[in-house]
Amino acid sequence: MKKLSFLPLLILLSALLYLSDKASPPIKMKSDFISSGLYKNGLLLKEYKKVERRANYKFEIQFDEQSKNLHVKEFITWINRTKYSTKEIQLHFYANAYKNNKTIFASAYHLKPENKTGFNIQKCLVNEEEGKLFYFQPDIPNPNDSTVAKINLTKMVLPGDSVKLYFEYSLKIPIGIKRFGAARGRNFYFISQWFPKVGVFENGNWVCSQYHPYLNFYSDFGDYSAQIKIPNNFFVASTGVIDSLKRENNFNTYLIKQSGVHDFAFLITDEAERQTVLYKRKDGSQIQINAIVQPERSKYFERYFKIVKQCLEFFEENIGIYPYQSVTLVDVPRTSASSGMEYPTLFNVSAELFARPNTGQPEYLTAHEFSHQFYQGLLANNEVYEAWLDEGFASYISTKIMYKYNQPILENFKVAQFIPIFGLNFLSYSDIPIIYTLTDAVISEGAKSITSYYQNLNVGTIADTSYKLPTRLSYVVNSYNKPELMLLTLERYLGQEKMMNILKDYYDEYKFKHPTAADFISVVQKNCREDMNWFFDEFYRSSKSFDYRVTSLRKVGDTEYEALVERLGDGICKTEIALVTDKNTLTRKWDGQEKWKIFRFNTVNRVISAEVDSQRKNLLDVNFANNSYTIEENNFASTSIATRWFFWVQNALMILGSIG
Repeated sequence: MKKLSFLPLLILLSALLYLSDKASPPIKMKSDFISSGLYKNGLLLKEYKKVERRANYKFEIQFDEQSKNLHVKEFITWINRTKYSTKEIQLHFYANAYKNNKTIFASAYHLKPENKTGFNIQKCLVNEEEGKLFYFQPDIPNPNDSTVAKINLTKMVLPGDSVKLYFEYSLKIPIGIKRFGAARGRNFYFISQWFPKVGVFENGNWVCSQYHPYLNFYSDFGDYSAQIKIPNNFFVASTGVIDSLKRENNFNTYLIKQSGVHDFAFLITDEAERQTVLYKRKDGSQIQINAIVQPERSKYFERYFKIVKQCLEFFEENIGIYPYQSVTLVDVPRTSASSGMEYPTLFNVSAELFARPNTGQPEYLTAHEFSHQFYQGLLANNEVYEAWLDEGFASYISTKIMYKYNQPILENFKVAQFIPIFGLNFLSYSDIPIIYTLTDAVISEGAKSITSYYQNLNVGTIADTSYKLPTRLSYVVNSYNKPELMLLTLERYLGQEKMMNILKDYYDEYKFKHPTAADFISVVQKNCREDMNWFFDEFYRSSKSFDYRVTSLRKVGDTEYEALVERLGDGICKTEIALVTDKNTLTRKWDGQEKWKIFRFNTVNRVISAEVDSQRKNLLDVNFANNSYTIEENNFASTSIATRWFFWVQNALMILGSIG
């Protein structure tokens, strides 16, 4: 029997495949066809004209796998939309924060050689003529910090005029130490704050801050277009929507577009898994939810999609619609330094290998980072000056989302650093719990922020300029924890319905703009008949501590009772005093100003207790335990504590007895 030769056929097939790959036209991506006609470059058409574009960016990017370098050509058009003129352009060069250990950013981290990088600029053109960069430090003097530069212009840029900038540069991707960089031991490269970015020109001045260690950013809205060329064994996820994908000579070239955003970030990887689902808005349009998840965490896809859909629903029902065509969740590797950060239409999260439902994670982190799509993504406050307007609001809203859709959230402690056990851990040694109790302890709304707030009661205020706060703890508490507690307190004081109306009005008025704290306070005041200045004086502008106590409750007549209430802290909050009886509850309003006050009640019912702020409206009260006074002895609490104490002691003795 004659043997058949397949070699010529294989050669022919190989040639055809090569030629087809060589000449393959760009592939239009699925995302282009979602709700066709409703979007333009990833933004809803009905929102498109509302965006005041001041800076438009176009990139040509090539990733070199061997050298880990990005080679970039960047085209910027900056438009002066203000009524003021300028003869200079100021720009951020954030990646220069990683140049050495003497930059403001690096002062909080020790950069090893593998963590260092910086811009290698080959060309800088201004209106097609050679431009010169002058590095300077607008916030904190530091000759080693080159994260801000300016270009002096040959002629004044008048209102309505534009300037065209062009840069060619290379940038090595370092091993990440914060946000930007590669994950150690993985082919995972997260690229953020990687390009020269124009500052914000407002009120006749440039606002272009240095890269501070713990703070985020401030930029104008614009349109972005990025052509990203990578080896074909990798894929890209990014801000925006993929307009086309071209495969040629072992490379993939993505064309990605997004209108109406103020930043652009992307990742390059070959290891993660990808899934996409659709969310349908009430108006019939759809949002593409993309999830990029590490293989070892693929079990979290369903939970990630669920919480993102809950976020979209909550915002749509209470505040406003998400106006973009897609949102991308990136689950980063354990060795990445890029987790817990937000960018327009894209945010980063991470999860433990073991994260049981009801622990609140990774859902809480996901809700927080998603909420930034609105608070700073769309309401683009200055995060360097007023970080609470994004971090505090994101903390508050993520709490509202979690407690609407994901109750109960149970307290837990971890064994071996990552195995969650429901209960309370009071003492441990090398991650081995020694004194603990196993129980379903429900975490109440705001409790997580309260514990952090207790660590920094009086250093700084929410109103302080964020980058000037003296310590990282004071920054975190005054940007995240205390603002969340303040907003929860405001909601409880005004009522949830009014609070949601305030947030909706705030969003409607300031989306695609740069709101300030004064703008938010103004919206609150417009929605309230009462002058709310007292509230913001006490909670926002001061570092006062709040503590009210019921000191005594006594019977002074046949049906008359007196409750003595004290204000122990220097903070003042309007509140109520309640007399609880076996049949009803009597209340008295109090402006909370006196250091002490006696309240008199008349009742024929059996009196049980007196309470100040019985509804727990003021979440910044540092001691809820003294808010009530019971007129009759109740031994249940002490008996319960004694029983638990004997259990803990017995448990400790059993463990110690087994050692050796």
